[in-house]
Amino acid sequence: MRKLSFQIAFGGIITALCVLLMFSVGILPMFVFVIPMISSLLIFILDYECGTKTAVVSYISTSLLALILSPDKESAVVFAVYFGCYPILNVYIEKLKSAVLRWILRLGFFNISIIAGYFVLIKLFTAVTLDDFGKWTAPILLAIGNLVAILYEFSLRNVSRLYVSKLRKTFFKRK
Repeated sequence: MRKLSFQIAFGGIITALCVLLMFSVGILPMFVFVIPMISSLLIFILDYECGTKTAVVSYISTSLLALILSPDKESAVVFAVYFGCYPILNVYIEKLKSAVLRWILRLGFFNISIIAGYFVLIKLFTAVTLDDFGKWTAPILLAIGNLVAILYEFSLRNVSRLYVSKLRKTFFKRK
């Protein structure tokens, strides 16, 4: 019972922190992609400490609340389609033996989720299309996005190692 209570409480705290961060994009619009990345690190910590079920519930809750409450819908959609679920999905991708297959899955997931997310953004929230900026805008932005996804993967890997090896002992004395 104590473990379940901890999972529920910690999941609620992480969800609240993620929603607060997502809401803060309205105040700090230059962090439209950085704040979803930071929120994804919180989802990773929740997944590591409490398990996948708790992390998925927190991810879904954060995504829905951010889409409703956040003044910056782009940031909320990017979190909902990619950054929020990636730390959970990455645990399973890491179990694959082939490094090439892991990278194909990572970049494939990134491209599919970002294209779907921006399709929703363009159709539901704005009247502007990427064609207004030129025919090469979308492919260039997607190529830059792939580079960012690769850098994000390395960052997530290093921060997760730092958390597991050093920070976890500071925050959680119980294990």
